[in-house]
Amino acid sequence: MQQVSLPWLVLALDGTPLQLGLVAALQYGPAFFLAPFGGVLADRIDKRRTLVAAHAAGLAQVAVLFVLAATGTVTLPLVMLMALWIGVVNGVEMPTRHSFAPDLVPRHLLPNAIALQGMAFNAARIIGPAIAGAIIGVGSIALGSTIAGVAATMGVSIVAYAAVLVALLRMDPGTIRHAPRAEEHPPVLSSLVEGIRFARTHPIVLWPLILTAGITTFGFNFHILLPLYSRDVLGLDAAGYGALFACLGVGSITGSLALAFMRRRPALPLMLGGCTAFAIGLAALGANSLLTIAFPVVFILGMCWMLSMNTVNATIQANVTDALRGRVMALYITVFVGSAPIGGILAGGLADVFGTKTTFLICAALALGVIALAGLGLRRGHGRGRLGVTQIDG
Repeated sequence: MQQVSLPWLVLALDGTPLQLGLVAALQYGPAFFLAPFGGVLADRIDKRRTLVAAHAAGLAQVAVLFVLAATGTVTLPLVMLMALWIGVVNGVEMPTRHSFAPDLVPRHLLPNAIALQGMAFNAARIIGPAIAGAIIGVGSIALGSTIAGVAATMGVSIVAYAAVLVALLRMDPGTIRHAPRAEEHPPVLSSLVEGIRFARTHPIVLWPLILTAGITTFGFNFHILLPLYSRDVLGLDAAGYGALFACLGVGSITGSLALAFMRRRPALPLMLGGCTAFAIGLAALGANSLLTIAFPVVFILGMCWMLSMNTVNATIQANVTDALRGRVMALYITVFVGSAPIGGILAGGLADVFGTKTTFLICAALALGVIALAGLGLRRGHGRGRLGVTQIDG
């Protein structure tokens, strides 16, 4: 719901496309710096307790945002401050959460767990955007203010955060597997270097990380461009934007389910093929102005995104040791969310100059270039016999 509400709130406050990009940068930018340290933390302390603390901080953020919107005191600088707040929380929460899944399931079920984790995450993108769009639309009509509708979505988000906290607190700590930890830990920077060295010397980890960085920078910004595309190209209101975003969520959950139920999961075709189809979908949006085409293309974007990114996640997890899992997954989070601010500012700036449709075309071309580079690197690694697990059957 926040993914729908915050961009719409920026537009309601007469924000520019560049300011939309800045809000995205503040949401994801802190993780670029904090996620590596969050990974070290995840390898050293209790992950469940860390997640409880992080979600409590997230609950506080959305509560403050609710009060600001409900009282009509929200401003663009305050929206950016709230985005920065949640960005700092994400810097600790995301690497911890991604390295937590292997502690909850047997290793042979890890690919399924990762796929289902993605499905659970994206199920909210079916319900949340549709509800948020409807609430904002009703609030705009009934109260004469889009901001009032946004406040209502924040109220529901408070309940959602509370539910996550209850779920974490109800877990039985005795059933959670804990990797052996050293009695004395090396310095933090030495621990960081150890994780980076592992990734650099294993092509099956390195090139998926590079692929993620490129696709996130040039492709994930469709979250930034979608509000502009909905309003300026398709002529949709808040409810229509919510429906379009929900269509993206339906595609995402379809991709997650498809991966979960595949009997054979060849990592390289799923990663490279899914990213290629995703880039082509971006180009299709750039060449289109029709609702009848936009909705199925957005569905395909969501499906290909989850197929490729869940496969990247599972492939990296399958090729890393338990002792380094937190730090290596922190690198994944760093490139995933750290690339988003760059992509958000890039997309917002390009949209200001060239318009939304042309920006989709430019980003699609850049994404295809990164895919080609990653494919070449993986091919060379395979030729040298240096790839690890490339079949992630569960």
